Amino acid sequence: MSLPNESLSKYSIPADIFAEALVRCGIKYVVTVPDMLQIALHQRLDRAIDGIFSINCTTEDQAVETAAGLYAGGARAAIIVQNQGFYAAINSVRALGLDSGIPLFFIIGQFGREFSNLGQDPRRSKRRMVRMLEPLLETLEIPYWRLETHNDEENIEKAFYSSRERKGPAALIVGHFIGFEN
Repeated sequence: MSLPNESLSKYSIPADIFAEALVRCGIKYVVTVPDMLQIALHQRLDRAIDGIFSINCTTEDQAVETAAGLYAGGARAAIIVQNQGFYAAINSVRALGLDSGIPLFFIIGQFGREFSNLGQDPRRSKRRMVRMLEPLLETLEIPYWRLETHNDEENIEKAFYSSRERKGPAALIVGHFIGFEN
């Protein structure tokens, strides 16, 4: 069963609100493999009006490695990928985030999430790539926060600062498309 379009908007955080939170965190770079789930945020950041620069990568491993290099150079970065891309980058996450203690801030889009699962536990999704993300993060001892509705906006900053405090990866799981500006 699909939800009416007006019902979906409550699960979508506008790109401008998202960008403002990244600015409050002092993030200067967003390293990404661009995706459709977060296209509104990509378009907002590509305009560079927030003082945040986008670095597009060809693989998620490259995105993780680039963010680690930016951290080594003293810059704050966010890594924007989809769930399936995060899975592809596990070895780099392990080596740089977990073993080397680099604070990697992941913004992970839940590609493949069913409309009928919005507002529900993602672990109940019929799609493996959706339901296995949180258990994988728990196995890797990576803390995560969900961004499901406007009530979760503060989780953007919580996840970022967690990565800094723990000196390791932390994730923000974006449950639905980022919304275009109003």
